[in-house]
Amino acid sequence: MKKFSRVIPLLLVLHQCAYAAKVLPVLLNPIDDLARYTNDSTELIALNTAFTTKAIDDQVVRFTSQASNGSRTLDFALFSDATPATRTNFLQYVTDGDYVNSIIHRSAPGFVIQGGGFYDADPSSDYSLASVPTDAPIVNEFSISNTYGTVSMAKMGGDPDSATSQWFVSIGANSDNLDNQNGGFTVFARITKSTLSNAASFGNPSEFPIWNAGNPYSALPLNATFDNSSFLAETDFILFTSVALVAVGAGDAGESTALTYSVVSNSDPSIVTPTITAVSQLQLSYTGNTAGSSTLTIRTTDSVGNTVDDEFIVSVALRSYDSWRQSQFSGGELTNDAISGPTVDSNDDGLTNLELYLHNLNSTDTHADPVEFSNTELTAEPYATFTFPIRNDLADITFSLEESTDLGQLDPWDPIPYTEISRITNGSTDTVKIRSSATNASTSHFYRLKFTLAQ
Repeated sequence: MKKFSRVIPLLLVLHQCAYAAKVLPVLLNPIDDLARYTNDSTELIALNTAFTTKAIDDQVVRFTSQASNGSRTLDFALFSDATPATRTNFLQYVTDGDYVNSIIHRSAPGFVIQGGGFYDADPSSDYSLASVPTDAPIVNEFSISNTYGTVSMAKMGGDPDSATSQWFVSIGANSDNLDNQNGGFTVFARITKSTLSNAASFGNPSEFPIWNAGNPYSALPLNATFDNSSFLAETDFILFTSVALVAVGAGDAGESTALTYSVVSNSDPSIVTPTITAVSQLQLSYTGNTAGSSTLTIRTTDSVGNTVDDEFIVSVALRSYDSWRQSQFSGGELTNDAISGPTVDSNDDGLTNLELYLHNLNSTDTHADPVEFSNTELTAEPYATFTFPIRNDLADITFSLEESTDLGQLDPWDPIPYTEISRITNGSTDTVKIRSSATNASTSHFYRLKFTLAQ
């Protein structure tokens, strides 16, 4: 049933000729959380595929509140063509006067403030709230991410196409949450830069304490002067006594589609090094040998100072044989131990897959044995010395030096102590030199390096 009009609608004229004149930045494709390995290759992410600008109307919808601690405004800058059904629906409620004397009925600090669902039918009486009459639900038009300061449509759980009159403002970074449930929540506007602090204040319990007045008002923000007795619209609610179209505020939106980018924060620089390149790409370098995770925040800024942030997590693990195996083999070979198993010489070069992995070699080329043997003369006696490359980010390999007098036929291979003489790092590979702690006194004396894969 079509809603009734409860006030005489104001004549609101939205200018159509300047749709493309002003734009605001938005996040279209949030950067995914990344799982990488220490010393992975540097990677580049094109930031213009994550951020862009969207045209806005040349007028904003201004909600003006009546409050005991001062009148405050929220200016909704509507996207001109990104969400046409949602824009038309919202403006119909504005034109019909349905938002006049409406309230913010929900405050979730750090998350959202929500309105458009209830109004005060008689501001002079106690607690005279009623539901805003609604039109038919509209189709979901999710495309823009729910970043700080965006305005989205509220809807019923489990029904993406159920939005009617209720809207909410994100006063937190809500991309990970709201973009990925119930079809994504449709962002159709942004609170302008000059009024964004007011949205934040409405969701600040120190300014507007939250009261549980029972569903649907279990998180009702009220003025600090509320006396904990009866609710009066003129003194207690965040009540919007005026809702009208006005020109976009000076400095709130620009005409340039150019964006600049910056790294706002990196919680653990030992994990990843982010930089912005000259061609607006995010470069991520994994040069350390430390496993862990770091939270990165990337910001885009438009020509007049509007900003949008994207936060994501980079998790870095130490290299494992399984990760090397996945990088070297594919298809049926990847799961076939007879081809990609650690004890197999997959390329017939005399080195097992495990040796290729730990020496930081690949399986597609043939390689000479990288282990060099020599005798070091100490006090006129020879000591067995080995020089070899090994990955410096291994999490699952141990090695030992062993000896036998007959290659293990009757005399078993036994571990012997050794001393690390030197270690030279080049990227993800260390060149290690070790020396046996005992002299090589026997004419029949054999040594081997034993590498063990943790199970």
